[in-house]
Amino acid sequence: MQKWKKNLYTVWFTQLFSLIGFGFGMPFLPFFIQDLGISDPAELKLWTGILTAAPAVALAVMAPVWGTLADKFGKKPMLLRAMIGGTIVMVGMGLSTSVYWVLFFRILQGLITGTVTSSAALVASGTPDNKLSYALGFVSSSTFIGYSLGPAAGGMIAEHFGYRMSFIIGAGIVLIGLFLVIFLIEEPVSETQEEGKQLDGSGSTAKGGSIITSSIIMLFLLFFFMRLSRTLPTPFLPLYIQELRGTIDGSARITGILSGGIGLMSAISGLTLSRLGDRMNRLTLLSILVGAGSLTSALIIFFPAFGTLTGALMLTFFLIGGVEPLLMSLTSERVSSKNRGFLFGIQTMVGSFAWFVSPMLGSWVSIKYSIPAIFLLFSITLTLTFIIALIVRKKIR
Repeated sequence: MQKWKKNLYTVWFTQLFSLIGFGFGMPFLPFFIQDLGISDPAELKLWTGILTAAPAVALAVMAPVWGTLADKFGKKPMLLRAMIGGTIVMVGMGLSTSVYWVLFFRILQGLITGTVTSSAALVASGTPDNKLSYALGFVSSSTFIGYSLGPAAGGMIAEHFGYRMSFIIGAGIVLIGLFLVIFLIEEPVSETQEEGKQLDGSGSTAKGGSIITSSIIMLFLLFFFMRLSRTLPTPFLPLYIQELRGTIDGSARITGILSGGIGLMSAISGLTLSRLGDRMNRLTLLSILVGAGSLTSALIIFFPAFGTLTGALMLTFFLIGGVEPLLMSLTSERVSSKNRGFLFGIQTMVGSFAWFVSPMLGSWVSIKYSIPAIFLLFSITLTLTFIIALIVRKKIR
């Protein structure tokens, strides 16, 4: 088996364990901090936003640093660092005795983890360019499957044994992924046919030159709005379910199941829709997907009910789940594989700023208006992303 394929399949399982582990506890933070004494509704919404945004700020600061170190010292050491960091963070969360300790470990998570980015950089550095959409979509599917299985199982554990136990068990699952990295993954070597080439803003190939070209900047802008849209409703989903049901009892289990369904649909998208990017124009494909997603997300606003929420979210995330892998492959093919660690670091920084803005914006909207208003904003931002995708498609040929 070719090395890039062996690494791809191993990274898939590594990420599966990593995201299952994180999914055991992280989706239930709004419930966990209620156990820690945060009960005022406005304060609860504010802390939900802060705890979601905190790792994003730290990750934005560190991602370019880790990306540069990955290009210099190798992608495997960076993935090892991220997996070790993830284990430490999950244990710390489970032992936290106040919301301030939770905040500390969320910041630490942003500083020292980043398994998704490290995995993507490792895969992209050794994968032939004509297989990038397939490879990155395949890896993203493990992320979404992990987030499907993790919350579903973690919700049941939390209901019966408490949220702390969910974090501790999650740490053990991340540790399994760490062992896979240590024993099975090899440092990638570029197998692209045209090493050192990159595409300039007009789409032609050119050797050398700046890594950050005009076309990559436009793709980063599109990536920012895509990440902003995709992460907007997620932190507040537990609170919305609690509001719809009128009780916290049983809400963790239902949140886990719904989060699992959303993750599963995103995984299917990564395995199927993003693979079409190796066969057709990627910008055309992602424009279609985002446009359709903006329409299906609007159903939540016009037909407010738990059944509509479930169906519309799952359909929307199926449509948009393959968009980020398409964007990653579009940027990756424009630089030499030896510089992709730095590229993914910058892209992660851009995505992290979106990850930071999203929950803070959601907190403000939920406090000033209501939690359902967040889902209206979700539809609006997806529509805006669609418009930006059309503009970028026109500029980049």
